[in-house]
Amino acid sequence: MKIKINHANCNCKDIKLCAEICPYGYIWEVDEGGRVGISPGHEDYCINCGQCASICPSGVLNIVSNEKKPVKINNKEKIPADLAAHFLKTRRSKRSFKDIPLLKSDIEEILDITRWIPTASNKQQLKWMVINDKDKVQKIAGMTIDFIRGIEAYKELAELYEKGKDIVLRHAPCLIIVLGEEDYFWSNTEAGIALTYLELFAYAKKLGTCWAGFFTRAATSYKPLIQYLDLPDGYKVCGGVMIGHPLYRLHSIPARKPVDVTWK
Repeated sequence: MKIKINHANCNCKDIKLCAEICPYGYIWEVDEGGRVGISPGHEDYCINCGQCASICPSGVLNIVSNEKKPVKINNKEKIPADLAAHFLKTRRSKRSFKDIPLLKSDIEEILDITRWIPTASNKQQLKWMVINDKDKVQKIAGMTIDFIRGIEAYKELAELYEKGKDIVLRHAPCLIIVLGEEDYFWSNTEAGIALTYLELFAYAKKLGTCWAGFFTRAATSYKPLIQYLDLPDGYKVCGGVMIGHPLYRLHSIPARKPVDVTWK
């Protein structure tokens, strides 16, 4: 069993909230004494998502595999909707960075937030690679340019790179790469969600980010770059972001197209 329950302190009576909120509610049962738990033989159906622990008002549930008690939510602390909207609207890609190295502790804090992304069946399969060395980032940019030279539509990028203008990784001090399992259907989706969490939290930490699209394309098909990255067996590059201290401060929110919605 992956869930530990302190039945002595459970205050639930008729409605067992843990069973009600469970994605696979049929695996729960209530015994003759009114105690709720996972039905014997159904333990492997538990995906260890923690929904039961999050809704328990008595705090008597714990996810055993995590070995940590849930942190109580302060439901009085709410971000006002207008403030949240302003935060989301003002996050923009940064493509110019100060020549300042990033602290490992800052990167670790930003990556840590990605543990709370939604994942299919609570898979949590992503891995991360951090290139926190400007010279190594530029080496990767150069290898990406080698890949781009074979694409006629992007030949101008190679020419600019030769002139010292890096359009690929923007002379960023750090490159963060997200890896997903090669044979897992949701790898790219979960990686995209994780990079979005990363970008938003980095913005909250006053750091700038930009998706590394040219690098990502090269890292999925260009063998010299894939070999240089030395990926874990069974994993592929799903995306990457440049990150650093932004060189410029923005002052306005540009307009966007209206939302395109079909109502049925």
